[in-house]
Amino acid sequence: MGGKKRPTISALEKRASKEEAKKKEEAKKPQMKLEASTGNLTEVSLEHVVKEIKGLRYLTPYVLASRFSIKLSRAKRTLRELEQRGIVVAYDRNSRVPIYVPAARARAAHEKVAQPQPPESS
Repeated sequence: MGGKKRPTISALEKRASKEEAKKKEEAKKPQMKLEASTGNLTEVSLEHVVKEIKGLRYLTPYVLASRFSIKLSRAKRTLRELEQRGIVVAYDRNSRVPIYVPAARARAAHEKVAQPQPPESS
């Protein structure tokens, strides 16, 4: 006889505001577009990935997959493609987790190591 109670007005307002916030957050996340024939990311999606990864210290397939909501296999394929284009450099490649570094960061680190340090006078 009791049945399900109706939610109060404040509960309805709270639920509506949460749904709006969730929609806004989803709108911020870029949708990764896939080519229908090959399943690879489109050029527009790759350009967005390149913009995002320039500020990162390192990249792994998991970082890419979690940041862009794509599968791990697709993230691995994307990182290999970006390496071929020269956008990222393989820092450590092993059988489980390859680690990549953005090419600009790798060049800066290499130049820093290559510069001779002046001898300290005591």
